[in-house]
Amino acid sequence: MTHANRFRTAGFSLIELMIALALGVVVTAGVVQLFVTNNQTYALMTAQARLQENTRFSFDFIKDRARSAGYFGCGPEQQNVVNGLRGTWPMLYEFNVTVPVAGFEGNGDGTWTPALTELPRTQGAVSANVYIPGNGVDISAVAPGTDVLVFRQIRMPETKLEQVLQPLGDPVVRAPGGNAGVAVNDIVMVADCQQAAVFRITALNVAGNSATLLHATAASGDPYENATIVSSPSGPVPATLSFLGRSYGEDTVVGAVETSILFIAPSAGLNNRGDRPLSLWQKVGTAAPVELVAGVEDLQVLYGIDTTLGDNEPNVNQYVAFDAVPNTNQIVSLNVTITVNSVDEDADGVLLRRTSSETVLLRNSRPST
Repeated sequence: MTHANRFRTAGFSLIELMIALALGVVVTAGVVQLFVTNNQTYALMTAQARLQENTRFSFDFIKDRARSAGYFGCGPEQQNVVNGLRGTWPMLYEFNVTVPVAGFEGNGDGTWTPALTELPRTQGAVSANVYIPGNGVDISAVAPGTDVLVFRQIRMPETKLEQVLQPLGDPVVRAPGGNAGVAVNDIVMVADCQQAAVFRITALNVAGNSATLLHATAASGDPYENATIVSSPSGPVPATLSFLGRSYGEDTVVGAVETSILFIAPSAGLNNRGDRPLSLWQKVGTAAPVELVAGVEDLQVLYGIDTTLGDNEPNVNQYVAFDAVPNTNQIVSLNVTITVNSVDEDADGVLLRRTSSETVLLRNSRPST
């Protein structure tokens, strides 16, 4: 073998091999660091996107309910609203149309003003002042220090009378395709610009595109039964749909009364550390509460009130806590502040957080004394 052939078949020297290995380690370390950095950046961007998304969803849910609160058709004066049920308004929490917007102020000591015992709750059946039909709020789960919001309205889409309704008659409503939009046992409200009545549907007779809402009365039973005697401004009177003794004309609004309760409580799911993050929940009507948005850890509300009554303009003169509201019918807007987190923790066990505020005008507010 010649000298030239020996040179061509020679391998790497030890020094060359060590240099190559060192370069490989450097390149590999760079690739790993790039991967880790990209992974951290991706996780951060995902968390920030989730913060933004959860904040938007939370405000959308709250604003949707707030803007519908107090919609009872044309909106009669409260003194002309007949409570046709056996229970008083405080006993009928989910159907108390006299208070379109309400709230519970979370205090730093784990209590609320007023006390959460006013809410329909899952524990127990009857309290001293409140009848509880079930599917209520587990008040022990509501996050301490957070506020609770309550909105009441007629569920949309509502229907309208098909013909004139007399004070002692049964409403006949429009039911396109046989669908009246309400069902037996629904608590409904019939309302025009002057008067209204709340009663329970005991039977529903559908004929073509019309439906008759029967509301049989009961001298005894639970608070959700229709009463044989109702309380009027002048005293107890036989069951009627009008204190004024007036009929309801066609196009009068008829719809199921619906109350929405928004609150903060632990999520039904777990985050990446096996913990239950706080979430925004909603209870609608007599249905069980539903989790809306995970990662909402705080809800704070101030109520914009109109203190200059009589000017026919719903102006906001000041924002106060709910317990400082003189009359709930003076509430014309809400200032809502929520704190949202990223739900899942990063590698260092840190949650991203964002606090945002929005002001919501109550479209159906009608300030009155």
